[in-house]
Amino acid sequence: MAKSGKIVKREENRQIRHLDDVFENFRREIENAMKPWSTGFGFPSLFDSEGIRLPLCDMVDKGNRFELQLEIPGIDKDKLNVKATGNSVEVSAEKSEEAEEKRKGYIYSERSQSSFYRMIPVPEEIVPSKVNAKVNNGILTLELPKKNPSKAQQATKVDVK
Repeated sequence: MAKSGKIVKREENRQIRHLDDVFENFRREIENAMKPWSTGFGFPSLFDSEGIRLPLCDMVDKGNRFELQLEIPGIDKDKLNVKATGNSVEVSAEKSEEAEEKRKGYIYSERSQSSFYRMIPVPEEIVPSKVNAKVNNGILTLELPKKNPSKAQQATKVDVK
């Protein structure tokens, strides 16, 4: 006995909904698995409370100073706010209403141009009044002079027995 067109269509819709549920559950499981890596375990969170990715950064010990680089693509330098204390650097940017208006006609909008705030601790005390900042090709580079400069420690190879 053959199934009618309506029954076949209902069956197809149920299968599609089932696949949607499977993928949604998979996405949730991946997000939950990643939570320990973005918060806790001593790792800084790379997402704010709304799930927006914060700028990634690199810090290098240059002996008498630290060099800090943050990824800030699409952020104008006049929208940046940088504050330095003796033991940390705070970087924030405000969302532009103009950027929000431009995004309304997008078909895809995966790149974030939203506001953010990130506080980065510095391993040694720095001189906040002598911090220099520049932006080039979507990278914010900060030169953080050390208060008591020390030589950058070179890694020593350790033999594993």
